[in-house]
Amino acid sequence: MEKEENIKIKKHNKIKKIILIIISIIIIAISSFAIYEIATVHNEYYIGEKNLQIPILVYHDIVDDESQVEYDYMQTTVETFEEQITGLMKLGYVPISYEDLVAYKNGEKAIPKWSFLITFDDGYTGVYENAYEIAKKYNIPMTSFLIDDTVGIPGYYTWEQAKEMNDSGLMHIYSHGLSHRQYDQETTETLVNETEQAYTSLVSNLQDDELLKVFTYPYGLYTEEGRQALENKGYIQNLTDNKINTSNNLDLSGLHRQYPLSNSALKIFLITQYRVIKYK
Repeated sequence: MEKEENIKIKKHNKIKKIILIIISIIIIAISSFAIYEIATVHNEYYIGEKNLQIPILVYHDIVDDESQVEYDYMQTTVETFEEQITGLMKLGYVPISYEDLVAYKNGEKAIPKWSFLITFDDGYTGVYENAYEIAKKYNIPMTSFLIDDTVGIPGYYTWEQAKEMNDSGLMHIYSHGLSHRQYDQETTETLVNETEQAYTSLVSNLQDDELLKVFTYPYGLYTEEGRQALENKGYIQNLTDNKINTSNNLDLSGLHRQYPLSNSALKIFLITQYRVIKYK
């Protein structure tokens, strides 16, 4: 009986040792990975050199305080927004523009290892009054997508303000549609015609003949036929699906974007890593 008990104890101790060895290996692997990531966080890479994660954050209106927040995916306080952006930069993230992303895709430019894009839908006044000020404060690029037929009405910035931001080279202005249509319910012909009209209007009002053709779908709604048609017209297209772009399969005709909501920078980072694995 005592002999059997000793055998059980030895077997139990052996199992414990194996488990401890496995845990130690995992801890060492994670620590090594973390050390490597931190040590190389400021590295820059050309496309094909390393599979980069390139999250695109989507905001709408940047408001003064919590009393103006009705839906957390639509309104973000200026304090929360600044904390998110500065927090991400402290972690090692570097804001880039769509121009940078296109040059990277074409093999013309290296981008930071942890690059990300900051975008705003609809063209709200808060983008001009608050987000643009933060872009200037930290000298970082951001992008605003305006709706052509709401420019200048109450709550939305004017064409003059849009031109000022675009001329600064910090807040780039692109199209969110001629109007805020559900383009999955419209014909492909309507989508193409209205997107082309909106782009022509942008070029004219911004007086920017070199403006990239970048389009974001209202409500994030689209059809594959429509997406292909706009790709044939040379449009970079933004979806809103909470997925993360990776450079190994970077598709400018269907860029993924995620909502940061009111999350901390660390939580945004962790959610990003989770989604990279989930949607791999």
